[in-house]
Amino acid sequence: MKKLALITILAAITGLIMAQQTTRTLTWDEIEREYLEYVPTSYSESNPAPVVFCLHGLGDNMTNFSGVWPNVIADQTGWIVITPQALDATVMGQSFGTAWNAGVGATGTMAGDIFLNPDVDDTGFLTVILDSLETYFNINPDSVFFTGFSLGGFMCNRMASELGNRITAVASVSGTMGVGFTPNPQVAINTMHIHGTADTQIAYEDAGFNTGMGVYSVGMGAEELVEYWRNFNNADESPVMNIFPDTQADGKTFERYVYLNGDNDTYTVFIKVVGGDHEWYYIPQNDMGYTTEIYKFFTNTMDFSVKTETVFAKSEILIYPNPAKNQISVSAGKDAELKIYNCLGSLLRVVNLENHNSLDISNLANGIYIFRIMDGEKSIDKKVVINR
Repeated sequence: MKKLALITILAAITGLIMAQQTTRTLTWDEIEREYLEYVPTSYSESNPAPVVFCLHGLGDNMTNFSGVWPNVIADQTGWIVITPQALDATVMGQSFGTAWNAGVGATGTMAGDIFLNPDVDDTGFLTVILDSLETYFNINPDSVFFTGFSLGGFMCNRMASELGNRITAVASVSGTMGVGFTPNPQVAINTMHIHGTADTQIAYEDAGFNTGMGVYSVGMGAEELVEYWRNFNNADESPVMNIFPDTQADGKTFERYVYLNGDNDTYTVFIKVVGGDHEWYYIPQNDMGYTTEIYKFFTNTMDFSVKTETVFAKSEILIYPNPAKNQISVSAGKDAELKIYNCLGSLLRVVNLENHNSLDISNLANGIYIFRIMDGEKSIDKKVVINR
C-alpha cells in the first residue's frame, strides 16, 4: 500500500512572508523523494497563487533545472515554483541517470522492450506535491501548470493525460508522448509543444533516440503529438500562424501555430524551431525565449489574441476583403512593409506599402497565407484566405 509521510513540510510555512527556495522531502511509495519549492515575495494567504511545476530532463537534477523559471519571474507574477527531482534509472545493470517514468523506452531491441523507471510512480509523486500545496498554501486551482524539457516534456504530456482535471495547461519542450504509455485523457486541456527540426537527441520526425544499442523511436514525433492534442481537444484543423522576427544571427527561425476553438475554449500551440537543436533558447541570444513564450501561453497573453481576431479590427491596420480573390487592399502607414508567407512559413513576397494599396494576388494559389505588416518596431500578423 502506498503511504505518504510529509517529513519537512510544516504548517508554519503558510506564514512565510519572505521569498525562499526550500528543499522539501516526502516519502511516496516507500521511497524518499525531493523537490524544490520557491515561494515568491508577493505571496499572500489572501490571494490564490498560481503554481508551475518544472520537470528536468534525463540525467539532470532539480537544482540545475530550477533556473529555467527564474525567481525574478516568480516574484513579479506571484507564482509558486516547484522543481521536483526524478530518481536514478538502471537498465540492464547500467545507470541511465535520473529519469521520469513517462513511458519512454525502446521496443523490439535485441534485449527486448526497455523502459526507464517503469516501476516508479512519478504520477503519484507529482500529484501528492500538488495535494500538499493545496493543504499549506492558498493555491489557485485554475492556474496549475506543468512545463518540462526533454524527458521532463514527456512527463508533462503524461500528466496532462492522467491529471488533466487538475492541470490548467502543459508546455513540453523537446519531449513528446512516450511509446510505452497509452494516453487516456479525460478532459480537454491547453497544450503547447516546442521542438527543433534539427534536434539531435529526440528527433523531430519520430522521437528517435540513440539508446546505445541503436536509434529507436521512443515516442510520438513532434507534429504527431501536436495533432494528437489538437484532435483530442477538437480544435480547428487550420492554425493561426505567426513567424517571429528573425533578428538574431543564430541560424534558427521560430514559427508558432495556434489551433483555436477546442472544447471548453481550449487551444493547442506548436512552436516549430527551424534549425533548432535539443536546447532551451533564450532572448537576447535567440529570436524568442522559451520561458517567456510558455508564460504567455499559460496566461493567455501571447502577442495576438487566441480567442478572436478582434484585435486586428481595432488596430490601424486594415486588410480586406478576407477571404480574397485576385485583389486585396492593405491600409497601413506610408513607411510600412508587408511580407507574405505561405502556411509553411516560406516568404513569398515583400511589398513596401503606401497609405493605401490595392495588391494583385492573382499569382497566389488558393489557401491560407500570413500577411505580416511591419512599421518601425511594430508588427502584426493577419491570417488571409485566398479562395476563388
